[in-house]
Amino acid sequence: MQLKTDTTFSKDYIKEIQNNRDDYLIEPFLDPVWINTWWKNIGINEYDEIKYLIFLKNNKPKIILPLVTRKIFNLKLVEMAGGKVSDYLSPIFDKRYKFTNEDIKFINQELFKNFKSYDLFFFRKQKNYQNYDNPLILLDKPILGLHKSYSIELNKFDLNKSIKKIFNDNKRQLKRLAAIGEVGFEVADDYKNKKEILEEMIAQKEQRYIKTNVWNMFASKHYKNFYKNLLNCDFDFVKLHVSAIKVDNNYISTHVGILDNKVFYYLMPSFDGKKFGLYSGGNILLENLINLSKFKNLEIFDFTIGGENYKKKWTNKTTDLFDVILTNSFSGKLARVIILVVFYLKKINIIDKLYKKLYKLINKCT
Repeated sequence: MQLKTDTTFSKDYIKEIQNNRDDYLIEPFLDPVWINTWWKNIGINEYDEIKYLIFLKNNKPKIILPLVTRKIFNLKLVEMAGGKVSDYLSPIFDKRYKFTNEDIKFINQELFKNFKSYDLFFFRKQKNYQNYDNPLILLDKPILGLHKSYSIELNKFDLNKSIKKIFNDNKRQLKRLAAIGEVGFEVADDYKNKKEILEEMIAQKEQRYIKTNVWNMFASKHYKNFYKNLLNCDFDFVKLHVSAIKVDNNYISTHVGILDNKVFYYLMPSFDGKKFGLYSGGNILLENLINLSKFKNLEIFDFTIGGENYKKKWTNKTTDLFDVILTNSFSGKLARVIILVVFYLKKINIIDKLYKKLYKLINKCT
């Protein structure tokens, strides 16, 4: 096995993977265009550098790691590129290739060699695949992290009895909406339409974030610009999907997500909670998106990460995501212990409760 490093994803490797697409596992958030757009808008403002490590065998890429670095206090970290907007951070790798102990040892050595002065490698949101090995999970004993993902195996979707109640409610809500105006499911097919729906999604999301006292990513222009710039992207391996439910000229619910040849990724849904909060706009849009996925003969409708209650009603599959932590110093070892303690406290909801109390206190004092 050999290693090549670069600051960009080589077009030669992109072409190699495109020509052998079925042989490679690529989560949509590691599409080179997604990573490049993220780096230009968000990553460059939150991290210090980006570096691609491409591990090759017979000059063919076997695993590709887009890595970024940053400093938190005096701790120097290495992470997978993609940050908060990327729900899965498993690497790009050749599914056919069987990684030997020597390969894993070589990958481990090269990580430490290329980032000698760094304290901690924190590889979050890793999938443990059923039919093939995620090479990063082989580097060290994976830690069951804070995240789970939720999805629908579409060939089993009709067996979900609780969905019938949601569909019946949707019919009732559609009748109510029809009394207000013309109801339609809209899939955007040009830039102007996509831009209009995306801007509405951002506005609706901001309203929801502020109302529920959670982190408002769109308070930052970097995050707004990231999503807006996605509209101009010609992705290497996936497609952007933008859709909405409208009543006359009003968007009651919107969605920006990703589509590949087998999976629909449900990423950024929103709804108008002010005017249409009582009409189940999100559920109506979901029903249409699932029907569209079935029509396209997709296999999975993926809600990705997040423990929202509505996901549990729709889904029939839950997947644990893992974290891999490698240490390179005493500070790194100490940080690893702290991370594990934080994981435990979050799992028993202590940190979330403290955060909410602190947030309310700050709001009262300002």
